[in-house]
Amino acid sequence: MPWLDSSVTRRLKILLNIPKSAPLVWHLIWDKRVEWWKKALFVGGPLVYFFLPVDFINDFVPFFGQLDDLTVLFLMLERFIASVPDYIIREYWQK
Repeated sequence: MPWLDSSVTRRLKILLNIPKSAPLVWHLIWDKRVEWWKKALFVGGPLVYFFLPVDFINDFVPFFGQLDDLTVLFLMLERFIASVPDYIIREYWQK
C-alpha cells in the first residue's frame, strides 16, 4: 500500500498478525525499557472501559455490541505498540 507511511504499515502488520503480536506484547510488558505508565495505560485502559457502565453500543445488540468492545481492545493494543520505540519492536519482532 504505497499511500501508507511505514509506521501505519507496521501497525497494520502487527494487528493483522495477532498470533505473533501476542508474544510481542507480552515481551513489551516485561521489558524494562518501556515506561511503566505506558504499560499501566495498556492494561488499565481496557479494564476501566469494561467495568464502566457506559458502553458505545449496548451489548444486547447482536454482533455490533461486541464489536465495539473488540475495537477498544485493538485501539489500546495499537496505541501501546505505537508508543514503544521502533528499535525495541524490531528486536522482539525478529525473534
